Amino acid sequence: MTVGLLVRSAISGRQYRVGELLGAGGFGAVYEVEHVSGGNRLSTKCVLKVAAEPREWHREAYFGDLLKNESGIVHVHESFAWVAPAKLAHDIPKPLYCLISELVEGGDLLHYLRRYPQPWLEAKARREIIRLLRAVTLLHSTNAVHRDITPRNVFVTAEQVLKLGDFGIALHSAGEKDVRADAFTRRFAPVAIQKGKTRSWRPADDIYQIGCLYVALLSGSAESAVTARAVKRLTCSPETKSVIQRAIGDRRKRFPDSREMLAGLERQASQERSMSRVRTLKGKRVVFTGTLAISRTAAKRLARRAGATVEDRVSHRSDIVVVGDQSPHWKADKKGQKLLDVEYERDLGHAIALINERRFLTLSRGLASLRGSTH
Repeated sequence: MTVGLLVRSAISGRQYRVGELLGAGGFGAVYEVEHVSGGNRLSTKCVLKVAAEPREWHREAYFGDLLKNESGIVHVHESFAWVAPAKLAHDIPKPLYCLISELVEGGDLLHYLRRYPQPWLEAKARREIIRLLRAVTLLHSTNAVHRDITPRNVFVTAEQVLKLGDFGIALHSAGEKDVRADAFTRRFAPVAIQKGKTRSWRPADDIYQIGCLYVALLSGSAESAVTARAVKRLTCSPETKSVIQRAIGDRRKRFPDSREMLAGLERQASQERSMSRVRTLKGKRVVFTGTLAISRTAAKRLARRAGATVEDRVSHRSDIVVVGDQSPHWKADKKGQKLLDVEYERDLGHAIALINERRFLTLSRGLASLRGSTH
């Protein structure tokens, strides 16, 4: 297509002026376009995807409409077939299949991180992974898989909101039959699929790709292969590392679908909010887990001086669990027993706050210094 060409939708009556070529790939060509007349006015800048074959266009249009109310999805405005004017009298032009969607000005995540190679804050990264998971959860609930949740297909808005696009190889599974792993981006596929050890693509394999995205955000780069060792080096909480390791691990141990991973991250976000609400240790029952910068003996002493009761195990009576770093023997795809006990007690309705060592030291020393100033 040439710059300035007008493309009209016979369905909506909108007419678009073609701008610069943004890229080309398996789907076809992608252009920036401007809505110039007809139909309801579109308030955002638009992208026109053009394909000569209808198969992937049908998928993009279908899934775009199915997920149109999700904030984590690139919004599809409309889809239509368009026939270019014949250049010669005897020409019979073939239809081109068009998809009009919002223009996400930050571009795809791969190129965004090349321009801004800084790790995202853990809370912000988790917020955006949760946003994507909510959209993918709806997709999985329809018995469908995306198969291409890669940094090239996740887009970044000016407000650093992530949006998933490109559903060209997304598929529904029929009944109990798995979707074949016959179309995927090799570098972002699970190892078993890369090596041909399994020929199916399941929701858990979409989860693997989301785990890789999580690592890209926390490391500030989408260039390197994601491994368990790379996850251990991330500057984030043990809980986040545990979630990622489970997401990228062996399929048998992975989250079976996005719903379970989403629940885990939402629970973690809620726990962090409760952490900020802990105002005092006085009168609280405190349990320690993980490796602390100070000795465990010193930590217990500080807790008792602040008026807390120290316990060795998590129970229904526990109020606060102080979470340190991973021990050298900690397996990153598993939680320690105390954190599992916290989840169990919370499921029973017992309110237990998780705080990190820094917050614990602030609370304990703050009270200690306050006491010292009164004597």
